[in-house]
Amino acid sequence: MIKFEVGPKGCGKTKKIINDVNAAVNNEKGNVVCVSASDRLTHDVSRDVRLVNTEMFDIKGFDMFAGFLSGIIARDFDTTHIFVDSIFKSVGDAEMADLDKFVPVLEKLNKDFGVSFTIMVTAEAASATPNVKKYTVD
Repeated sequence: MIKFEVGPKGCGKTKKIINDVNAAVNNEKGNVVCVSASDRLTHDVSRDVRLVNTEMFDIKGFDMFAGFLSGIIARDFDTTHIFVDSIFKSVGDAEMADLDKFVPVLEKLNKDFGVSFTIMVTAEAASATPNVKKYTVD
């Protein structure tokens, strides 16, 4: 499963990801990872979630981010779900067109390793590109 939550800043995406992460850790049989560009979710998500702060890794672009996600999966084949809060903050200088080109990478990781992805995108829903729209939740 791949799911994008697209919406403007302040529309409740962070609250939603906190709820979804905590539900996943209780309901899924494998390990849950939450990727964020800061430590702000530390006290909000279950301690059973592996919280990863991308700020420490100086990620530049979606190619590096793909390697980063692959490394998370390679380190722990029991990972069942990766949540990404504010993907554009984690990736750096990127925009919706870049995310559109990244979707096939997510599809491959999902198919090859059975890892689900839930990704928060701060943008207007109307700006979503075809690949992003395919997986966008209303």
